[in-house]
Amino acid sequence: MSLNRPLESVAERRVLVIGGGIGGIQAALDCAALGLPVTLIEEGPSVGGVMAQLDKTFPTNDCAMCILSPRLLEISRNPAIELVTCSRVLQIEGEAGDFRVVIHRRPRYVNISACTGCGECTRVCPVKMPDPYNQGLNQTKAIHLPFPQAVPLAAIINPQVCRFFQGKKCGACIKVCPAGAINLQEQPEEWTLRAGAVIFAAGIQAASAAHIPHRDHPDVVTSLEFERMLSATGPYAGKLCRPSDSRPPEKIAFIQCVGSRDPRLGANYCSSVCCTASLKEAVMATEISGGGLQTAIFYMDLRIPGKGFERYLQQAEQHGVRLVRSRVAEVVPRLQGGIDVHFTDAQGASCIETFDLVVLAVGLKTPSLWSTLANKWGLALNAFGFIAASPVQPVQTSRPGVFVCGAAREPMDISETVTSASAAAAAASQLLGIIPRRRKSDVQPRQPAAIPDFPVRIGVFLCHCGTNIAGVLDLTTLAASLRHLDGVVHVEEKLFACSLESTKQIAEVIQTKGLNRIVVAACTPRTHEPVFREVVSSVGLNPGYVVMANVREQCAWVHQRERAQAMEKAGQLVAMTVEQAKNLPPILSQSFPIIPQALIIGGGVAGMSAALNLADQGYQCYLIEKSPCLGGIANSLHSLLEGTRPQEFVQQLSSLVLGHPNIKVYANAEVVGLKGHCGQFRSQVRWRTPVGCEELQLEHGVIIAATGGREFKPDNRYFYGEDPRVVTQLELEAQIRSDSLTLGKTPAIVMIQCVGSREPEHPYCSRVCCATAIKNAMLLLQQRPLADIAVLYRDIRAYGFKEEHYVKAKEQGVRFLPYAAQRPPRVIARRHRALLVEVWDELLEREVQLQADLVVLSAGIEPGADTAQVAQLLGVQRTPEGFFLEAHQKLKPVEAASEGIFICGLAHSPRSLPETVLQAQAAAAGAARILSQPAFASGEYFATIRSPNCRRCLSCLAICPFGAVSLGEKGRPTIHVELCRGCGLCAAQCPAQAISMSRLTEPELEAQIHGSFFALDREKHA
Repeated sequence: MSLNRPLESVAERRVLVIGGGIGGIQAALDCAALGLPVTLIEEGPSVGGVMAQLDKTFPTNDCAMCILSPRLLEISRNPAIELVTCSRVLQIEGEAGDFRVVIHRRPRYVNISACTGCGECTRVCPVKMPDPYNQGLNQTKAIHLPFPQAVPLAAIINPQVCRFFQGKKCGACIKVCPAGAINLQEQPEEWTLRAGAVIFAAGIQAASAAHIPHRDHPDVVTSLEFERMLSATGPYAGKLCRPSDSRPPEKIAFIQCVGSRDPRLGANYCSSVCCTASLKEAVMATEISGGGLQTAIFYMDLRIPGKGFERYLQQAEQHGVRLVRSRVAEVVPRLQGGIDVHFTDAQGASCIETFDLVVLAVGLKTPSLWSTLANKWGLALNAFGFIAASPVQPVQTSRPGVFVCGAAREPMDISETVTSASAAAAAASQLLGIIPRRRKSDVQPRQPAAIPDFPVRIGVFLCHCGTNIAGVLDLTTLAASLRHLDGVVHVEEKLFACSLESTKQIAEVIQTKGLNRIVVAACTPRTHEPVFREVVSSVGLNPGYVVMANVREQCAWVHQRERAQAMEKAGQLVAMTVEQAKNLPPILSQSFPIIPQALIIGGGVAGMSAALNLADQGYQCYLIEKSPCLGGIANSLHSLLEGTRPQEFVQQLSSLVLGHPNIKVYANAEVVGLKGHCGQFRSQVRWRTPVGCEELQLEHGVIIAATGGREFKPDNRYFYGEDPRVVTQLELEAQIRSDSLTLGKTPAIVMIQCVGSREPEHPYCSRVCCATAIKNAMLLLQQRPLADIAVLYRDIRAYGFKEEHYVKAKEQGVRFLPYAAQRPPRVIARRHRALLVEVWDELLEREVQLQADLVVLSAGIEPGADTAQVAQLLGVQRTPEGFFLEAHQKLKPVEAASEGIFICGLAHSPRSLPETVLQAQAAAAGAARILSQPAFASGEYFATIRSPNCRRCLSCLAICPFGAVSLGEKGRPTIHVELCRGCGLCAAQCPAQAISMSRLTEPELEAQIHGSFFALDREKHA
């Protein structure tokens, strides 16, 4: 078992990323941020992958394009990233640090650098073809833009349908192209690229549903087709209707596991995302329909083991989504309309139910070409055709220097894909060795403002956000009313204001019309304000002169059923923001040097993996562990479901960490104090040594919180703690390992799932319990082949390749019996006799009794004992369940809201050991992005004290939670901008009103109050 280590010599530091989906984009951006040049190869005409075809994400309900667009903008503008589309890697020769990669590019027949995406060529093209972006549900032309927000935003010609390539006369597109961008004589190209590392991020494709009878019926659609049907950019412009007659459906059925969990198709694995996709689509369809729509999901096991997913499941049920545990036999169209779904219910009865529309939740599979390419590249594939990776180093492939991320390794959702992509980037940077830190001279100063600040000229841009906003608000009416506001010289609607084309147009309008204040009415500024600040900065305008009105979360989403009132509120929100814009001060940020050192709190697998990755990149790390030894909860694991022994990995990792010159380990230590800010933290550490207790002061630029988790102890439940025959899975694993089980050759063993998970006290799935039960059941059968093992479960969440082991366990004789949450099992303790377990059998519809020599409780995972204390110390928020809360589940899955602080491992959420390693490496990538910078810029929100008004009461000193206030000359309080986080507590507390904020100043607030009296003139603009 070998770990990723730095190369002794590197001939080329360029990283080649194969695949332009969200994983490839994230990997490329992280590599570039770490100082590595990147070439990204995408086989399609644009980057974005399958995510570009989604409408919303699960469980955040964010617009998928809102998540994707900022990354598309960033990757298109990053000078360190070379985008190569319509291309494929043919051969990878050489070795890590010096690969020679042969690339083939097919003709696009359009010059990317010249094409403006105006669409004139598409307008005049006489040949129609099914639109691949909309899954063939509508028509496009032989020459067309891949999709509205495509990067690069350039047309492409399909030679298979173009008249010119069929030997016919045409050339209509050439005649109308104003840029002369079309070249029908373009030829294929091949060239060789040198790279030091390769990241394989090529996305996989949806499984075929062709084996389903009547799949060709127009009202039997796949989940991806239904996603496009719901989208504002889809074939029905976001209106819910069935394809056969364009009428709105009243009943929709979602059928799970089409192309997944099916050995007949060679897909004996779970595609992981199908259940969440169906839940999301059912909720979306209900919202779009305006109520009254009936939805039913037919499933075998509902597999949604992610963070926050259980809450979404409850919300879906509140929306009226019906969950039907069943096996669907077939779908049959009715002559008079509608589709009959034939299924067997949980009681074994044959049933038929009629629906207007049937959605097949198709799984994920690898392209057939992969086997050929992988053989050429020297990469091993697993039994299902995915890229084989190390069980404990999930980004490492069979070929050194080639890493894998995203669904190319195993089916996974967006959050896991983004995390694994960052982990792959961190592994590539670790392999290629120490990269020199950037100097201040390397940073180009911002160009001076080219547009006068006054008089105020305001531009308002209203974003449709697909149907997220425009589905509720009449933006045309709103735009007409806003044009009459004082200072507003331009109002414009945008389908997606954050798309590459829209941002270019906004920049052009700012310049041509001399706009110097920008209002964007769209979604949350938390994720998108940096995008529009970058836009205004690119044309020489101070980034402080852009402000956003959140009409999505604060209006359209919360008032879907009150459209008239939503319109009034939206008008007021935008008008208030317009008035605020008139009083916006410029951002005058300060920069502070960064201490190139990291503090890692927690010495488990997550903490050690993050420390080793950063140390190999040349950064000094302080590793703080509360217990005497490293390893954390992984020390209790003796095997993984895949058969790997984690102890060897933990020992190897510990040895490397303890012997690394860039890592200082403090065991028996804890962080008891923290001051400072991103780039310049100062921690107080209490270190218990054999000779006494020492207090250390450590300075560092970033913090990684990896405080771990623990197994839930189900005291006073099922006689745990009272009867030694009732144990947890971890305790059972220890007994199996030590061969200390006092059981006969034919013992009866009952395992009870979801103990301390998916319950009111712990309303989340602990993700690993099902896999642990399967693993321990098969380990028991190895020792006692005649054992009778029964697993009582609510849903067997054997996601991904764990499904294979689930099937093997059943084949070996392990019985799996479902139970409902409302009827949990009961354990009856009988002295000197076997335990008795009573459970309601859904199939038999009666209570059954199981004798048990041993009852094993699959106890859930809780946050570590000191997670709350560390969260308070770091100023990091926690979820209602007690885990660390990330800044954004999709955009920033391992970053805390406080800049410079990262979270990973069980402190983030329950996860397996390989998933923990991925998160740790992703956190290391985020930390290295900061540590590689020469300086850190202060935030725009901070407080200042007007000295003449100050009474020296020191109330600000007492109330500041960040230690940003100190006593200066003559006892006057002083606010340190680098520490201030702009919370405003001191300003609110000051009795002399001597403290003001840099943003949301009194003039801004007064202006907003004035703007709140805006009234939408409906009659005038009807």
